[in-house]
Amino acid sequence: MPRFLPRFTLAAAALALSAIPMASGHAQSGDPAGERVGTEFMVFEADTNPQARAHFLRGLALLHNFEYARAAAAFRESQTSDPGFVMAYWGEAMTHNHPLWEQQDRGAARAILARLAPTPAARAAKAGTPGEKAWLDALETLYGEQGTKEQRDLAYLAKMRAMLAAWPEDIDVHAFTGLAVLGSSHGGRQVPIYMEAAGILEPGFMTHQKHPGILHYLIHSYDDPVHAPLGERMAERYAVVAPDAGHAQHMVSHIFHALADWEASEAANVKADAVVDRQRIAAGRDPADCGHYNEWLVYARLQLGKDASDLVSACRAEAGQSAGGEIAYGPVRSYSVMAAWQAVDAGIWPEPLGEDARAFPLPRVTMTHIAALRHSNDAGALAQAVETMRRDAEALLAQLARMAPDDRTTMPWVERAIAQVDAIRLLASGERESGLVALRAAAEAEAALPTIFGPPAIAKPSYELLGEELLKLGRKAEAADAFRKSLAFAPGRLLSLRGLEAATQG
Repeated sequence: MPRFLPRFTLAAAALALSAIPMASGHAQSGDPAGERVGTEFMVFEADTNPQARAHFLRGLALLHNFEYARAAAAFRESQTSDPGFVMAYWGEAMTHNHPLWEQQDRGAARAILARLAPTPAARAAKAGTPGEKAWLDALETLYGEQGTKEQRDLAYLAKMRAMLAAWPEDIDVHAFTGLAVLGSSHGGRQVPIYMEAAGILEPGFMTHQKHPGILHYLIHSYDDPVHAPLGERMAERYAVVAPDAGHAQHMVSHIFHALADWEASEAANVKADAVVDRQRIAAGRDPADCGHYNEWLVYARLQLGKDASDLVSACRAEAGQSAGGEIAYGPVRSYSVMAAWQAVDAGIWPEPLGEDARAFPLPRVTMTHIAALRHSNDAGALAQAVETMRRDAEALLAQLARMAPDDRTTMPWVERAIAQVDAIRLLASGERESGLVALRAAAEAEAALPTIFGPPAIAKPSYELLGEELLKLGRKAEAADAFRKSLAFAPGRLLSLRGLEAATQG
């Protein structure tokens, strides 16, 4: 169990924090791998030998950073050093719960717990302290046999609330309770739930301003346009606390993105990609040209009016490569996202991938959507695009049911993309007023969905498209209103800013 820390006054806490040196080199990190991932800021008092404790604290820091594979490896090292250390198994099992990504591998987690002992009762008997028993009990609830994932998430949250009430000074209880609250917002951001999480996490920030979990989860709590200014305090610290964690380097860009600070977002994702590439090269792998951090880097460059063709082309090359005779889904999806943004924001239309890469329904929907935008005056092509997207949406729904049954975010945005293309079809068919009504309805439906963090979920926000159509008709006041709504939906978008400027000129 983490050490129970005394209650500090705010002044005493600030003085104590000012005396803590930042790690200036690997030797100061307190990390057995010599990395700076926030290990030195872990205060969890583990009931085990020093070697197992060192690996456990490294795993805990990586877990807070969502560096799940590396965290799992560190927890296994801890188990090797002390096969009976309950919390090392707890930590490895926790790496299979990704609450903000709507992912959980219950089977893998339960297999890890079974290595500790075959039954919940036998595992509980191995817990040596009240704290270990409480952490393990909460975990058994999270991965229990009863209930849906959403029901288990809520039951787990209740256990974490009880732990917070019992140990209100415990910084990791604060962090994981806040994360559990965020994980209870199923299907996207519900602002009251995210603010509740912030309320749990903020007291931890007051006493532990360099704890990677507190910083990370507060950034998630605040990474929307309204609340992002509150997250600047965490963003200025987090990347410094964990410079060898790619996700930490990227996470600060969530705040920069919501603030439309594209230069800072670009720099953060350059650093994140460099960290990942350095680790891949050390492991004997090629650098990655696709992936989440590269996607955000492309978007930031486009909003700055920069050329991102080199990044998009490099990802396309990676997406076209096969590993073991199979084209990988991740790079194909990543390329489709980058290519879509580049097409919309820079007018550079994507090169198609090979037949094997077109086997995945979600990238197919994205590429068909972009092709429809390119041929926005061809009613026949647009009608065909709507039908194609609907077929692919059905295939995607079946795929999600098999591979990501807890995903409640993807399909609503696929439906929005289809609705947008159908509205464009009406406009191309000469049904101008019906098309504008449909496009406005599509925009309103997008705005009604939970606020997402990061770039728009579809490459062309419908309010922006509506503003452009109204501007063509000389309806400047209506166009300006649409562009303003687009900017509320997607802060700092270059095309919406240009559209608003055009609509408000005399």
